[in-house]
Amino acid sequence: MVEKSFLTQKYARLKFGPQYSIIGYSMAGEETVIQVPEMNVCFDVGRSPQFCLSSDYMCITHGHMDHVAGIAYYLSQKQFQGMKPGTVFVPEELERPLRRLLDVWRDIERQDTPHTIIPMRPDHLHEIRRDFGIRAVATHHGTGSLGYVLVSIREKLKPEYVTKTGEELAQLRADGVNIQYRVEVPIIAFLGDTSVGPVFEHPDVVNAELLITECTFFDPDHKSRAKAGKHLHVEQLARILPRLKNKHVVICHVSRRTGIRRAKHLLRKTVHEELLANVHFLMDFEQSKAGGDLDEPAAPTPKGQ
Repeated sequence: MVEKSFLTQKYARLKFGPQYSIIGYSMAGEETVIQVPEMNVCFDVGRSPQFCLSSDYMCITHGHMDHVAGIAYYLSQKQFQGMKPGTVFVPEELERPLRRLLDVWRDIERQDTPHTIIPMRPDHLHEIRRDFGIRAVATHHGTGSLGYVLVSIREKLKPEYVTKTGEELAQLRADGVNIQYRVEVPIIAFLGDTSVGPVFEHPDVVNAELLITECTFFDPDHKSRAKAGKHLHVEQLARILPRLKNKHVVICHVSRRTGIRRAKHLLRKTVHEELLANVHFLMDFEQSKAGGDLDEPAAPTPKGQ
């Protein structure tokens, strides 16, 4: 008799109303990859799990292996499965080494993998569409680390024209009058790895509907580890939370030295209860249910298969 079994990687799915959800995995030193499927964006690539291939835009926060190891596989698999080539946003300091890495993989695979690399600087907004863009924000995890904010770009009628008729507005436009003003609304902010610093005062980070932030260390005797690794400790998070205006805050990148259950316990001991109503741990599977297969577009059969 042959005993059979299978192993399944647990990925988290958090749904925030009908507008958007996040899918991902994040444990300190192992892997971080978080997708916003409704916005066609993935934050960090981890080891490139299958679900992230359905996102055409990949935002890399920094060069540590647990955040960027699967980048070549992500790009290659998108081509292999007949998908749109990937566009990768990276801190400008990583552009050249990433291109060298992909050149090496081109030599190994003996084929060109189509892709686009977009180097980013703090506060640079790259407009994907007229109504949507990705802004980089400086984080504090060593040279060249960035967070990213998904920004909704809207045009609104200037107050002085709100009483005008449609015909009058059309005439003003025909006369070359600018009757609208631009509004940028931060929807989701993802910080990657970061220690405490000015990023938590950035207007997009403070006001985003959803903030995804690391908090790696929770135990009192892990403060030195947090400082050495340029990560957040729960006592720092406790000072940050009262200043935030986010509708939801998701904590990721918890160290296995602590674990999610103990991290939740220490957070409750450190932070006032009223601040915790909309704080979630990405990897908290307690009271969660099986989500079934991840929603991914069916890929065409690769050539030659």
